[in-house]
Amino acid sequence: MGQSHSWTGCWRQEAEHEDAAPQCKIRVSSDPERVTFELHANKMHCLLCGDLSEEWQPAPPQASTFKALAGKDGKGLGLEAPLMWRHYWADGSKILRTELRTEAGNGEGAILRIDRKLGSGGNLSTKTQLVQGDALMELAELTWRRLPVEEAGEGPAPVAFLRGHGLPLASMEDRMKALDKVEELLADADMISKAQEMDRVVPPNWAGSGQMIRGGIAFYKGLLPEWTKPEPVPDMNPPIVKAGVEAGYEIHNEPKGVCINIAPWNAPATLSFGPTVSMLAAGNHVVIKPPDMVPNVSAAVRRLCQKYLHGYVWVEEGGKEVVERLIDEGADHLAFTGGGEIAKVVAARCAKTLTPLTLELGGKSPAFVDAGLDLDALRSVAKEIMETKVFKTGQFCCAHDYALVHKSVFKEFCSIFEEVVKDLGSRRQVRLIGRKQYESVKFLLKDADVQCIPTMDGEFQLNDEDMSVPMTGLLSPSFDRAVLKREIFGPIIPILAVGSQDEAIGIINRVGPKPLIAYCYTKGEAAEKAFVSGVPAGNIAVNGGPQRMIGNYAVSFGGTGPSGTGAGFWGKDALREFSNRKC
Repeated sequence: MGQSHSWTGCWRQEAEHEDAAPQCKIRVSSDPERVTFELHANKMHCLLCGDLSEEWQPAPPQASTFKALAGKDGKGLGLEAPLMWRHYWADGSKILRTELRTEAGNGEGAILRIDRKLGSGGNLSTKTQLVQGDALMELAELTWRRLPVEEAGEGPAPVAFLRGHGLPLASMEDRMKALDKVEELLADADMISKAQEMDRVVPPNWAGSGQMIRGGIAFYKGLLPEWTKPEPVPDMNPPIVKAGVEAGYEIHNEPKGVCINIAPWNAPATLSFGPTVSMLAAGNHVVIKPPDMVPNVSAAVRRLCQKYLHGYVWVEEGGKEVVERLIDEGADHLAFTGGGEIAKVVAARCAKTLTPLTLELGGKSPAFVDAGLDLDALRSVAKEIMETKVFKTGQFCCAHDYALVHKSVFKEFCSIFEEVVKDLGSRRQVRLIGRKQYESVKFLLKDADVQCIPTMDGEFQLNDEDMSVPMTGLLSPSFDRAVLKREIFGPIIPILAVGSQDEAIGIINRVGPKPLIAYCYTKGEAAEKAFVSGVPAGNIAVNGGPQRMIGNYAVSFGGTGPSGTGAGFWGKDALREFSNRKC
């Protein structure tokens, strides 16, 4: 488009009393094409985003604010909610046009048209018209003066907008209302499954994740009555300090303010909404930055939040430059889910504004399979690995990254693993989300240079065109291979024999120290205790997979060291994470 920069800025309407003059901020983004408006006029404040397209889309309720530009609050225009809208370039891309009509108008009713044109010095002129068939009624023409960047910033500022004009969230009643709105959103979230199918997100059907988030909302609603009350704490001062005077102490769980939630591409909708629910329950407004790798899911999240959570949540799409701009606004907390290298860049940027961080980073999550497990138990372990490696493609922070199997059951485990993989049939061939991810797994597979179980042949081979990889076990790769140095994030798993639990613990602490989850499959209570005490990790799962952990809303979930910091997904710890415990 080549003109997004000139169309990003802040303009104030020229008027006799400038302090009361309406102010409009606009940002045009070209990848994907969309336009954001921040409008302050007549004590009305709105922040809205729409696609740049001539296709009509359902408009959020707050789009009626645009009618005020027609004068007299837009009354008598015949435009009643719900509205449809569209934004597109006209007159050879010289005019940025917005049009609104009633949802039932089918293009035959009245259309409110707002044309914006840049003039000399970057000033903005707007013309508002009512279009009825072939008739065109001029309603208003306004001139807007571009404000200096140092005075008004470089365009819409969602963190500042929510901080100044967000809906109330301080009281328990306010938060209950916001959580109710999230439930309304989840009931209307069919578009997410369709978007995930288009973006190759696995599994595409989002109904199960939506139900899990509904359960989290119910859990928080149960916690809030106590959480929002002052929490008394004892006075531990010695008598000589008290000097006969008793003092009362209380902790108040105060909202931090405005939080940023940066979601990853592998679970884009789930991790857009999961931490956001925790943030809202703690009384914070939220800016979601969905992943740009899945544009259809990101747009669906934005449309749903704009429809149901306007004033509570804002969705800002885009890539690296958007993250930098949001961080530089100086939010009150930021949660990032993704890879460690990007996390370092995010953390360094947050340090400039002293923005507190929650990092959920994954890592090489090991699975230790102990001696003494019978064939049924070994089969259960193999099937659990399939759950994260096939049905979630291995592109999942909780996925088993490599398996350390006691030598006494190694042969049996490998035989059962091969059988379970073969039983998958066509599901063994797993599609990855994009070219970069596919090439990474392809490299790891070839670099390992070991026997594969089952063998890769026939229909089960690397498929460059479809970007798919067959679920495969890699037998005993050497520790200098990349597959045992990097997080795999795909449907392959190294399987190595170990002589003892102590050897397994030593390998874990050397190969991938402090993973997000360490899995231990054992029948021995002493072995369980040794594993729990010997493996530093964000979480430990004994004889169970990630679903039991993530599905328990009372459990804290988060990493440590290279696998992250903080716990922002579920539980009372998430409320603590996004609250200032003021005494």
